[in-house]
Amino acid sequence: MTTETVSQKRDLTTGSIPKKLIRLSLPIMGGMFLQTIFNIVDTFFVSRISSDAIAAVSMNMPILFILIAIGNAVAVGSSSYIARSLGANEQEQAEKTASQAITLAIVFGIITTIIGVLFARHIISLMGATGNLFSMALDYTSIIFWGNLIFFLFLAFDGILRGEGDMKTSMKKQFVAVGFNILLDPIFIFGLGPIPAMGVGGAALATVLSRFLGLVFLVWHFYSERSTIKFDMTKLIFDINIIKETMTVGLPASASQAMMSMTLFVYNRLATGFGEEAVTALGLGFRIDSLAILPGIAIGISTVTMVGQNYGAGEMERVRKSYWTAQIMAVGFMTFMGIILFSFPQFFISIFSEEQEVMDHTVSYLKILPVCYPFLGSGLISAHAFQGLGKAVPALIISLIRVGFVGIPLSLFLTSQTTLGATGIWLSLGLSDFTFFAIGMLWFKTTFKKLSYFEPKKELTT
Repeated sequence: MTTETVSQKRDLTTGSIPKKLIRLSLPIMGGMFLQTIFNIVDTFFVSRISSDAIAAVSMNMPILFILIAIGNAVAVGSSSYIARSLGANEQEQAEKTASQAITLAIVFGIITTIIGVLFARHIISLMGATGNLFSMALDYTSIIFWGNLIFFLFLAFDGILRGEGDMKTSMKKQFVAVGFNILLDPIFIFGLGPIPAMGVGGAALATVLSRFLGLVFLVWHFYSERSTIKFDMTKLIFDINIIKETMTVGLPASASQAMMSMTLFVYNRLATGFGEEAVTALGLGFRIDSLAILPGIAIGISTVTMVGQNYGAGEMERVRKSYWTAQIMAVGFMTFMGIILFSFPQFFISIFSEEQEVMDHTVSYLKILPVCYPFLGSGLISAHAFQGLGKAVPALIISLIRVGFVGIPLSLFLTSQTTLGATGIWLSLGLSDFTFFAIGMLWFKTTFKKLSYFEPKKELTT
């Protein structure tokens, strides 16, 4: 397939909006489903060690989300700018942005590896882990930190693919990583032949190696003439203007995710006060959530590219239609998934644990959060639409309100001033999702009315 044909196929400024969104969303959903399987495979094999092992891996989740937030400063920012550049027919600018994304990923990867390895013990201790739980959590997290450079490059290439509208390659990359993770997990966790059993540390090593193999696939893709984006080593040198434009969107998006990570950090800390079973339930709940909310996230990510290309091309009516079409799709899918989880919580929980106390806590979680899925789906679309417009600050402020004024204060109050126990954490999560929906939709509608048809062209000038 020629580059011209590929470019035409990925042009989102013409044609049916619902069809374009579905074409973008399905591969993303497939890729994210594979990523969720990646996480579930870890949990499944680790659960064969002990419930403490599940809790140890669960304690890594806030750290993982912070790393994703940092990596997405590059991935989200470059995705938005590449989409707007391609929409404005500025191919060279898109390619420069892609090269800068790789440079930034390398820098961030090295810095976070050094910090993570040096302070791993302190980080795990701050999360409230002690005894055997501390030892296992440290084993897992230390190895994950050593793989930060691989992980950040993994995310950066993914952002470039999303910016050019190539969601299928992203899904193929996940297929490679998940396939190897399924193969390597039991070998490194339980041992095989000369390979010793490494427990939770083995699960972390399998994760890092699987990501590396997925990264190899991505590098091969970009250097084998299969992408509309062409890399030039000379463009890897820092370009302040492009970095500034990328970080204008990326940093607020990263800060939004980091705040959610810090919220999970607080929730983990609060959950330790109700026993390791509550920590395990929180981890299981989030992993089950991560599968159930895939449609909303996939449609949201598609919205960045859809809105970005049309905004760059000055097609404001298509921007409006893209937003509302995505809203209808996300809320519909999320409602359906919420009904399934609310109706059959025990079935999904029993895949990972049949300990009664863990089951009770997690059932409570799944009787509250799925009810709020439609609100979460709507909020995701608004946040991603802002990123597509190159205006991530509103999404940051909404996240600040969601977390700083609703989520954390409410969870602290409900767990300390009521007899709800861990259920207070679940309730605060649900109510923060409603805040996300209400403020997000109102703010986007207000912002859209103020936009000028000529603003995109001004923003792309560097």
